[in-house]
Amino acid sequence: MSANAAFWLYNGPNMVLSILLYTLLGRYLLSLVFRPQSELVIWRVFCQVTDPVLHAVQAITPRIVAPGLVMIFAVFWLIILRICWLLLAVMYGFLPQVGAQ
Repeated sequence: MSANAAFWLYNGPNMVLSILLYTLLGRYLLSLVFRPQSELVIWRVFCQVTDPVLHAVQAITPRIVAPGLVMIFAVFWLIILRICWLLLAVMYGFLPQVGAQ
């Protein structure tokens, strides 16, 4: 496998997970400033990007958990997914090597 393919095989999914993670954190910070039904474009974009993640986490989270805590669980699960992806890449050898040609 070429170095470029190994680079994108690992970093592509890792970037998607990190973008989702940081977007969730951004949505949380924006929720401190904007009301939930705000019509501002930045708020709507953050909600459209993060709502699928929150709905997926909400589906596997027990109903007893308060709705406000679902975002914390989502951040936790995305961090766990990134760690698992790293371990998988190390186990199967498609982690890009430093100085690989």
